[in-house]
Amino acid sequence: MRLLDAALAGLRAYAGSGELQAPARYRLAFRELGLSIGLEAVKRMQKDVLQKRSSLGPQERVRLEDLLPYVPIGDEIESFWRQPGHQGTDTWLEHRDINEVMLATRLAADGFLDLVTTD
Repeated sequence: MRLLDAALAGLRAYAGSGELQAPARYRLAFRELGLSIGLEAVKRMQKDVLQKRSSLGPQERVRLEDLLPYVPIGDEIESFWRQPGHQGTDTWLEHRDINEVMLATRLAADGFLDLVTTD
């Protein structure tokens, strides 16, 4: 529960900070893409809850609901960093390796966020 509470507090602060409106040269793609991957995980967690495949308790489910309005930020971040012009900035090129890995992880999230269990 503490993790979900901290995520919510951080997202509230981040969403109100205006950082998403800054030009690419002032942003760190790998950091933002990490957030977008986490927000994709929130979306998948909610899907699991709705399909009754989750072991979250009632308090965690409420907090997960509180996080859902922030999920579109992940899509916004992905869209921003997929644009070739944004990938040409110094901040992208200085961290190109990790930026590309993080973008690929976001684009192929199934391979990283879906856990396969065997019975």
